[in-house]
Amino acid sequence: MKIESKEKYKIEEILEEIQKEIKEEITESEEIKQGLNIWRTVYSDMSTNLALFFLILFAFTRLSASKREELMRALANLGKKVEITQQEIVEEETDELSKKLKNIATVEIKEEEIVINLPSPVLFDIGKAELKDTAMSVLSEVAESLKSISNEIVVEGHTDNLPIYGGRYRSNWELSAARAFSVRDYLIKQGIDERRISCVGYGEYRPVAPNDTEENRAKNRRIEIKIIKK
Repeated sequence: MKIESKEKYKIEEILEEIQKEIKEEITESEEIKQGLNIWRTVYSDMSTNLALFFLILFAFTRLSASKREELMRALANLGKKVEITQQEIVEEETDELSKKLKNIATVEIKEEEIVINLPSPVLFDIGKAELKDTAMSVLSEVAESLKSISNEIVVEGHTDNLPIYGGRYRSNWELSAARAFSVRDYLIKQGIDERRISCVGYGEYRPVAPNDTEENRAKNRRIEIKIIKK
């Protein structure tokens, strides 16, 4: 009887192991099946995308030349994030400023900077560096445009080559520097961060026209506000 009990125990043990192996095989089979289902999903997506691609190619051949160019531009921009750069903001602001001051100042957009050119007679009396009352409204417009950007700003003072006799300033260089400082100080009072605005005077040494006529000398007497592009 004891022998029969032992044999029975062994048989039960073997049967348990067989059942365990069968369960493991079933589980493995289900995992494989799930993997196959995922592969089928991926394959289906790829097939759909390829069908759409060839459909676009077919449609492309049926379009006119102008429509093809339009479609190519649309595809080229697909997925790109549209961003307004700081440079675009600067150019937009200076363009608006140019329209506001078109009868007083000129605005020139260069590769590395934007130059706002203000004739000295608009801002100062002859031989003086104190801003005229009429200069306030002009510079206020300039300051409003500069507030919306964070670029570095340089204020430059320029004169003609006629020598100065008497008065507070001994040379055109001193006069041009004093005028640049006056403009800088006013812009700071209007809310421009003083850490990003500097000034310099060049006197008669950087003319934009020959100093041979009164008209040309008037062009050289100017304040240039330069916005440095980043």
